[in-house]
Amino acid sequence: MRLLFICLLSLSLTACVDQNTADIKMAKGCRAGVDALLKKDGREISEVKAERYADEQTEGGLHRRITIEAIEKDGWLELDKKYTCLFAQEWGLFKSSHHALLVQIEIDDQLYGKKDGVILGELQDFLDLTRTVGTAMGQY
Repeated sequence: MRLLFICLLSLSLTACVDQNTADIKMAKGCRAGVDALLKKDGREISEVKAERYADEQTEGGLHRRITIEAIEKDGWLELDKKYTCLFAQEWGLFKSSHHALLVQIEIDDQLYGKKDGVILGELQDFLDLTRTVGTAMGQY
């Protein structure tokens, strides 16, 4: 009984991951994914104006939507843009850890990743994108 109490006490003292911390991590991953996709077209984000986070119910369950409002630079042209990323989240016991998996990124009404459980485009492109996002979030 004493050992059980000590184990529960040690679990309660370990750092728990809250949703705000997870959102910041996923926003960092989203930004890295968007940057990688924009770079292919010679574009880049010059300034992030706002980030928003929301739960979203999809066919696969509850996911987290990250929305980034930014200024995109395309040569000399600067445009206000909005990018979104959808993540599936996994939590450890008592929220002791957090792991996020990129589902999709939307840029200019173009989806990259999965839609209705099917990967859009080439599998290797999706794997490269998820690796970029996961690395930015410190998961790989």
